[in-house]
Amino acid sequence: MKKTLHIKLLSLFCLMCLLAACDIFENNSTGIPNESEKNIEGAWKIAKVIRNEVDITALMDFSQFRIRFNADHTYTIAHYLPFIVKENGTWSLDDPQYPFHLSLTEDGSAGMLTTAFNYPVIGGKRFITLSFTPGCQSHIYTNTFVITSEN
Repeated sequence: MKKTLHIKLLSLFCLMCLLAACDIFENNSTGIPNESEKNIEGAWKIAKVIRNEVDITALMDFSQFRIRFNADHTYTIAHYLPFIVKENGTWSLDDPQYPFHLSLTEDGSAGMLTTAFNYPVIGGKRFITLSFTPGCQSHIYTNTFVITSEN
């Protein structure tokens, strides 16, 4: 009986030591970590063009077209091809951290043109995907851009 009491006391002592050694997890974070702002600054070239769900990249020479997004929220276009805008101007994202739309305003224009915006990483490279209709509503273009080394 005495031996059983010693075993029970020893078990109780071990349990108390185990509980005293445990640390209670305290979450000191203030919530969800902040997503960084999307940086689209630089010169972008066309990697792929889809028109009405058909890849037309090989049907036309898109290699010279460039759009440069500057830090001061201006953009410039070089070697124009059918696109949402024709002239240089200013740009803005609807939300710098979680953008869904890119707005472009041509210099001298009062109207802003908005396009669907996606910013995926594919194969370790950052891309921009813009979907728009350049006038004719029956044609929907989805242009995928990759940043160039011309920055």
